[in-house]
Amino acid sequence: MNTVIFKTENSVFQLDLKKVKERLEILATEYAVDEAETILRRISIPSDESKLIQVKQDYFGYVVLELIGAGKGSVICEICGKMYEAQNLKLLTLGAGDSPFSINTGKKRGIKSLFGKRKNPSIFGGHGFLCPEGHKLIVMETWRT
Repeated sequence: MNTVIFKTENSVFQLDLKKVKERLEILATEYAVDEAETILRRISIPSDESKLIQVKQDYFGYVVLELIGAGKGSVICEICGKMYEAQNLKLLTLGAGDSPFSINTGKKRGIKSLFGKRKNPSIFGGHGFLCPEGHKLIVMETWRT
């Protein structure tokens, strides 16, 4: 089985090449994501020498988040030195959450807030994953207003 390797500061993600290619093909063809096409070309180069393909592009982190979130792949936590399957990781929420459509600021606003002086704050969110022991493996900002 060919494996795609993605490293972060505290972890080494291992993903099935076929699953990675499937996701990148969707991003490249249906959504016209240039970075996805670039990575897809790079990992599609046939190689008899190695079964491992290392990917360094920052954009690929978003693909890793998506695949790990879907329970695909595994990761080695370099802090505790253990390997974990994707489904055993803990979800970590960043900022205002995973989606700008699910923001909960916890404030109830009255009619005055509609017409008062307001700042236009920048809100961001994202998610990541922790190993079962609580070590941060990957965290990425996925949206910003």
